[in-house]
Amino acid sequence: MNILGKILSLLAALTLAYSTFSKKKTKMMFWQASNALLFGLSNFCLAGYSAVVTSALNFIRNVLVVKNKLSKKYTFILCVLMIGFGLYVNNNGVIGLFPIIASVQYTICVFALKSPQHLRWSLLAYLAQWEVFNFAIGAYPVFIMDIVIIIVTIINIIRFRKIDNEKTKKDEN
Repeated sequence: MNILGKILSLLAALTLAYSTFSKKKTKMMFWQASNALLFGLSNFCLAGYSAVVTSALNFIRNVLVVKNKLSKKYTFILCVLMIGFGLYVNNNGVIGLFPIIASVQYTICVFALKSPQHLRWSLLAYLAQWEVFNFAIGAYPVFIMDIVIIIVTIINIIRFRKIDNEKTKKDEN
């Protein structure tokens, strides 16, 4: 199960990185739903059950976005569940709060932000918080994969900023 968990973790990382190439929020969330599903399965294989719960809630959030059903009510419920379950299964003290805060922050941003470009920025904040946690608990392979995803996300922020600027200039002429 350990090898399967690592393979699923790699596939999850690839889908998250790929999501940053999306031009539309729904497509971005589709790939991030795939990420949450694969990451949840990976953590199940690796006995990381708190991450399974977080991934399941992230999967539900992303599916709701894809189906255009994420409302204030669902956002609130998901955030309460993330905080409740997160605090319940947290066995890492203060450092264990980082994934909880990251998931709540990104859930609120997914609801509130419409632009994929703004979501890329929010994803960076989300990943930075997970990086603190991953490093602190010694999850170095995930830490390294997330660094790659952060770099890809920054490249796509720059790339799409240039595309958006060129489109704006073209529209002005």
